[in-house]
Amino acid sequence: MNELEEWLKECMNVFPSLKGMKIECKYKKLPKNTLGRIKGKVFMKRDIDVETLLIEGKAKVKIKREKPREYEIEINEKLKGIKKEVIRKQIVQHTIIHELLHIENDDLISLTKDYKRRKKKKLHVKEFKNEVFKRYNEVRKLNGLPPIERKEGLDMAIGKIVRELEI
Repeated sequence: MNELEEWLKECMNVFPSLKGMKIECKYKKLPKNTLGRIKGKVFMKRDIDVETLLIEGKAKVKIKREKPREYEIEINEKLKGIKKEVIRKQIVQHTIIHELLHIENDDLISLTKDYKRRKKKKLHVKEFKNEVFKRYNEVRKLNGLPPIERKEGLDMAIGKIVRELEI
């Protein structure tokens, strides 16, 4: 078991709603300013009302999106440049928790809609960031580490490491 799989397993303990889902985690080359991202194959089914089409001459096609059964979390490979494993683990776990929360909120389904038709859904609202911080502290507690008191301090620390690694 590699380090990412082990750290993902620790993070999954604070996401009981995601138990049973197949989620993989791996390092990958990602664009600048991206610590991590999530991928999943969203299945789309097209359906049409046959009676309306044949009787009235026109009918709308309904598109149903199904939540993916398998996900892949990609972590920026530049994070491997953090020499101390303890620090690397904390940054990577914060990123994993962020992506797991996107899975739990079904954000991937809303992002696959056509841009013009996409619901105006802000993904990183204040409550989202607070939830990431709360779950991150829960994982720290499970690992025997003291919780971080202020979210702003954590954001500054992650920002400093990101600047040093030029992510």
